[in-house]
Amino acid sequence: MKLRLIIALLIVPFPSFLKVWIYRLGFGYKIGKRVKIGLSAIVAENCVIGDRTRIGHFNLFYRNQNLLIGADVIIGFANRIFGGSEIKIGDKCHIFRFNEINSILDPLVLGEFDPRLELGEGAVITVNHKIDFTDKVTFGESVVFAGRNSNIWTHNRQKSAPVSIGRNCYVGSNVQFVAGSSIGEYCVLALGSVVSKNIEGTWKVIGGMPAKVLKDLDEDSKVLVTYPTRPDLIDEESAENGSPLSPGG
Repeated sequence: MKLRLIIALLIVPFPSFLKVWIYRLGFGYKIGKRVKIGLSAIVAENCVIGDRTRIGHFNLFYRNQNLLIGADVIIGFANRIFGGSEIKIGDKCHIFRFNEINSILDPLVLGEFDPRLELGEGAVITVNHKIDFTDKVTFGESVVFAGRNSNIWTHNRQKSAPVSIGRNCYVGSNVQFVAGSSIGEYCVLALGSVVSKNIEGTWKVIGGMPAKVLKDLDEDSKVLVTYPTRPDLIDEESAENGSPLSPGG
């Protein structure tokens, strides 16, 4: 792994097509068509990247056992993604910038733990968040982990437990998830909330310290959980199909 790190860092300034060629032939990575890799390094035991995915500058993937990145994914600027037995970033996901996403290497944890991160299709992680996946973290399809400065913790000293966010949820800024917590589907989580348990239900507004269901999501607010997370792809698909469909259509 150290040798791979040294080589990956040495080729950082190389043009994208040459990096992709070296990763394919020298590292054995399976990289699809029209993939663009900026000034970034990928150091994983196994890596698969889907077609048309773009990885921007100053990202570092390090000591990932199985790194699976889907098609049409955008990974922006200066993200650090460390460790884990498996990282699955679904098709059309978007990870913006300055995010710290890591699994503790060789943790002192009592009992079994599952260091995996799964982002469903179209999930979005915006700016400056910290996600610990020493135990499993799951984002459903089209989750928006929005704003800034939110944290997910799956371990507490020697204990760990998974965290999950149901599909089409919108998570506000400065939110905290503790080990063993979760929220349902099509929910809005208010900024500053602390999720400390499993909160069930769909189409709900959740908030508070500790967080709880506050009310049903009203019709005007449902756009927060139904608007497409990648309207750019809808525009491209519409153009290819000759359809006038708009992102809100």
